[in-house]
Amino acid sequence: MCGLFGFAKREGWQSESQLDRIEDIVSNLTFESVVRGDHSTGFAIASKEDKMVYKTLKASDALVCSDDWYGILDKVDAETTVFMGHVRWATTGIITEQNAHPFVKGSVIGAHNGVIDNHKKLASKIGKSVQVDSEVIFGLLNKKDKYQEVFDLLEGDFALSWIDDDYRVLNLMHEDGRPLHVAYWKKARCLFWASTKEILNNSLSDAGLSIEIQELPTDIVYEFNTEKFWKKPNYAKTKVETNKNRTYEDYGWSYGYGYYGGYGQGYGQTQSACKQCNEMTYKSSKICYKCVSPSKPDEPRMSLKEDGTWLGRCVDCNKDVDYEDLTDTHSGYICSTCGYKSSYLSPGTSWGGETDMKSCDFCGDYNTPNDLVNYNSYDLCVDCESMEKKYDRQSKAQISLITGREGYSV
Repeated sequence: MCGLFGFAKREGWQSESQLDRIEDIVSNLTFESVVRGDHSTGFAIASKEDKMVYKTLKASDALVCSDDWYGILDKVDAETTVFMGHVRWATTGIITEQNAHPFVKGSVIGAHNGVIDNHKKLASKIGKSVQVDSEVIFGLLNKKDKYQEVFDLLEGDFALSWIDDDYRVLNLMHEDGRPLHVAYWKKARCLFWASTKEILNNSLSDAGLSIEIQELPTDIVYEFNTEKFWKKPNYAKTKVETNKNRTYEDYGWSYGYGYYGGYGQGYGQTQSACKQCNEMTYKSSKICYKCVSPSKPDEPRMSLKEDGTWLGRCVDCNKDVDYEDLTDTHSGYICSTCGYKSSYLSPGTSWGGETDMKSCDFCGDYNTPNDLVNYNSYDLCVDCESMEKKYDRQSKAQISLITGREGYSV
C-alpha cells in the first residue's frame, strides 16, 4: 500500500491568500498520507521553468514537521502547475532514496500505488533491470504511443499519477483495485487529489475549504490540462482496459497489511495520543496537525476548550467562537453573527439590520449582496470578477492573434 496526492493548478491565476491556502492543503495532504506508507516520501514539482524531483527516507508526517518542509514549500509559487506527491510502503525493492517515487523515465515523471506482478518480465521491454516494480509502468509510458499498449502488458493493481513533456498536463488513472479521489477548487483553478476520500476531506477541511470530492471512474486516463482550468477542470479522457489477461490467483493476497516485504511494523505501533486534543497522531512531538499549523508552527490552528470543543477566530469581530459556527469566505472565517448581520453599508451610515448572505456563482464563497457583482450573467465576488475579466481579455487577445481582427467581441 502506497499513497498518491498533490495538486494541479492554472499558472499565474492565484492570489497570495489562495497560494497560502494551497500550501496549507498540500502540507495537510503530505501529513495525512503517512497512513498509506512511511518508508519514503517523494515529490515532483513542475512549472514552465523546471521540473524538480525530491526524495527522502523521512516519513511524510515527520517531513512536514521538519525544517526541510519550508524549503519544499519555497518551490511552490504562482507559476507552479503540478505538485505530485507519493508516500511509499515498500513491496518490491529495498528502502532507499533511489527507490522512492516519483520515478523519472525519459520525459515521464510518475508515481504509483499498487503492485505489478509481472514487472520482471516487462523490464526487458524498457531495456533495463529495475529495482522497483513501479518503474516498468513509466518506462512503458515513455516508450509507447498509445495508453492501451501499456495497459495490455500490465498485470497488477495500480493507481497512477504522471506528467510528460507538457508541464501543464497532469495524468491520473486507476483500475478498480486501488482508489483515487479528486476535488476541484473553482475559485483558485486548482485540482487536488489523494488516494482516499478521508485523506482528501481531512486535508481540505483542516484548511477551511469545503468542496465536493469525487472518486475518479476506473479504467480511464484523465489528462488534466491546467491551462484550460476555469469553471471546471477541463480534461481529455481515454478509456482503457486493464488486467485483461489476469486471473484471480494473480492478485497477490500474500502481501496483506501487516509486514510488507519484511520492512517495518504496522502503523498502529507508531501512533500516540495528541497532548492537546487526545486524538491519535503520528507526530513524534505528540501534538497533532489539527492543533498546530505546520506552515506557521508558532500559530495554533485552533484552540481547544475544556469541554473538548474547538474554537476558531472570526476575521470580522476577532472573537473566538465554536468551529461549527464559522463559515469560510474569501476574507477568511466569519462567525454567524458577523455573517448574517452585515455592516457593509454605504459610507457614513450606521449599523444596519439583518442581511442574508449570498454565495458567489463561481467559487461558492459567501458574501453580502452588496459585495457581489453581476458579470456575464453571473453573481461574482471581487476575486472571481477580476479573474473573469482577465480571462475575457486573454480570450479576445487570442482571437485577435488568430483572426487579425482587433476588438473582436467575445
